[in-house]
Amino acid sequence: MSKAPGTTIAGYRVVELLGSGGMGDVYIVENEQLQRREAMKVISVGGASNPDFQQRFNNEARTMAALDHPSIVTIHNYGIVDDQPWFTMSFIDGPNLSTARLTPAEVVQAITQVADGLDYAHSRPVVHRDIKPANIVVTRAPDGALRRAYLLDFGIAKLADSPQLTAVNSIIGTVTYTAPEVIGGAHAGPASDQYSLACTVYELLAGRPPFAAENSTALMMAHVQQPAPPLGAVRPDLDALTPVLMRAMAKDPSARFPDCRSFAAALEAALRQTAAGQHTIVAPVTPPPSPSGPAPTPTPAPPISAPQTTPYTPGQPQPPYYAAGPGPNPQYGAPAPYQQAPVGYGAQPPFPGPPSGPAPYGFVGGPQQPPKKKSKTPWIIAAVVAVALIAVAATSPLWWPSSSDSTATETFAAPQIAGAYGSECMVNSGELFCWGDNASGQLGDGTTSARKSPSKVPGLGKVTSVAMGAYDSTGSSDSAVTTCAVSDDALYCWGDNLFWQAGDSSTMSKKTSPFKVPGLGKVTAVSTSNSSTCAISDGDLYCWGFYSGGQLGNGNTSESLKTPTKVAGISNVTAVSSRAGSVCAIASGDLYCWGRNWDGQLGDGTTDDRSAPNKVPSLSNVTSMTVGGGSIDNTPFWNTCAVADGSVYCWGNNKNQQLARDGESQKKTPLKIEGLSNATDVSVDIGSFCAIADGNVSCWGNNLYGQVGNGNTSQQYSPQQVQGVSDARQVVTSYSVTCAITSSTQYCWGLNKTGQQGDPARTDDQITTPHEIKLAA
Repeated sequence: MSKAPGTTIAGYRVVELLGSGGMGDVYIVENEQLQRREAMKVISVGGASNPDFQQRFNNEARTMAALDHPSIVTIHNYGIVDDQPWFTMSFIDGPNLSTARLTPAEVVQAITQVADGLDYAHSRPVVHRDIKPANIVVTRAPDGALRRAYLLDFGIAKLADSPQLTAVNSIIGTVTYTAPEVIGGAHAGPASDQYSLACTVYELLAGRPPFAAENSTALMMAHVQQPAPPLGAVRPDLDALTPVLMRAMAKDPSARFPDCRSFAAALEAALRQTAAGQHTIVAPVTPPPSPSGPAPTPTPAPPISAPQTTPYTPGQPQPPYYAAGPGPNPQYGAPAPYQQAPVGYGAQPPFPGPPSGPAPYGFVGGPQQPPKKKSKTPWIIAAVVAVALIAVAATSPLWWPSSSDSTATETFAAPQIAGAYGSECMVNSGELFCWGDNASGQLGDGTTSARKSPSKVPGLGKVTSVAMGAYDSTGSSDSAVTTCAVSDDALYCWGDNLFWQAGDSSTMSKKTSPFKVPGLGKVTAVSTSNSSTCAISDGDLYCWGFYSGGQLGNGNTSESLKTPTKVAGISNVTAVSSRAGSVCAIASGDLYCWGRNWDGQLGDGTTDDRSAPNKVPSLSNVTSMTVGGGSIDNTPFWNTCAVADGSVYCWGNNKNQQLARDGESQKKTPLKIEGLSNATDVSVDIGSFCAIADGNVSCWGNNLYGQVGNGNTSQQYSPQQVQGVSDARQVVTSYSVTCAITSSTQYCWGLNKTGQQGDPARTDDQITTPHEIKLAA
């Protein structure tokens, strides 16, 4: 709740509430000791009371306060009161550039001052990450001349190489001004700040941002794909500035100016070539409607705007930089607003709909924490994010009968079930059936029309494996989904292809029908996630798509791959699973993992990322494994599970004690899950876990939408046997939907907001017990 004028915060008297946003409140306060007015920002977003976050706040606030430049707002003091971090800064009495009226000459003057401040910060090294008109405030002299431009909201700088900084495909900042490499998951740096500054200049001079789109996904695709629009098309009098802006907005960071001062100097030189530069006043920016987002300043945040089209090819990785805040850990996979939710399992919001309340692909709740940490912060788990980009893989990649299972009638050596963001697919008798949302063409029927009943994917036969992955942009239904399937020993993919993950290197456009991926031999299994795809071909593993975090397994963390490329160091590969930049594969009965490792999900006892396969110690005779993820209080998390020697082991995030109620937040090595014997399969996603043991399905963990299958929606801390499902052959839990295949039929339960349960007659938003899925013969 906002403080009323006259009350105090940390000894400062509140004069006026300037504004409120997703990150908290901003006040004018009176520093009575120094007898001056300052601005105070109080962070009240979920997760701010977390002790780890508060420690980072204190450490990083010192970095922020050390910045001393005339165009960077000075931070005076900081602290934590009532579990809410706060800091004070100079109060600048002037308009921000989303409302100010400037001549082109004044625009260039202001940008030159801001550029100087940015280069100063970059030399520290600190990166801003959220440059936009609303974060630049200008003041004028008594005669009306522009005096000074100030860059706001450097916030709390975060170490760019910190695991909490940026999750895979998550985007911090306003999408309208975000650089393509940041959208792709790379660390922000000076070049990305320059790109955002160029977008800001374009908007100030043109009266509209360079790119506009109907939704966040299209907007991000525009930044990645579309060429920068020429300023001369909307301002012929300023056409001389076009090549300068196009260079600063180049897709390749290395093609931009060497620093922001160089960009500003080129702008000034180009402006001198025009007659309009000294006289024309540009109307204030009028932001188009957009999803709400973190509001780092009291001024209105500019809109979410536009997309582009020349494919961005990532260059060399940026050096480590600090990133601005303040804010909670970034939301996984999404530039979406930070979602708030009531404590406990509240009513579910309509779907699709605005990203507020508990996300349809996540859960919220206040389960009892161990005495060590009495946190009252609810869980908010959404499939991500998060990206930014958020991605989901087909989990449960392998099923083998145990040595004692003499009655097994069928062996599934690859995933027969897949789900991603409101869509489901299932293999039956060599045919593939899909249903649910179809915005990316992920159902493979040549359309983008949703279907609530299973529909056969045409053109495919002898299907033996299926996978789905989603790049989420908003935390609601606005996502980009890719589907892949093995048909007649060949690989076909369709749906989103923004990073060539659908296997067509000639385009980045989505596909609504299956596309045969070239360059592979006999394919046996596939997993797609986080804008990349991996497939097993002739016993070797091949990966391609976006490189973020080393997920391609080739030792490279700076180059995307347009075509399948062999992963060295492993052979006799029998299963693969990927999720949000983490990949695992079974090779010769051993488990290897690589990519992101922020929760210890690679199982090697560390949180160090790996860009090549790394063997998981202590496990042998591995027959099934899965990688899953989500977000807790807007912080990304990962889990990995495996079946080894007939037992189930899981590791990674344990913040909600879903692995063990021992107060530990992470398990960096495999932990045996008790109560399961003769296990043959395991699956995990968004904090929900399922396994097949003794032929029965048992689930536990996140149960917001009934995906545990025990008839209620309460969090479960130990495996609960799912009634009515026996002689199970495979189970997959994905995006709050769980499905299982038995020796005779197939079942699903959990979320049903977009018809994921495959039955138009079932209109419930959630189905908490198994029901049979009818697939045509």
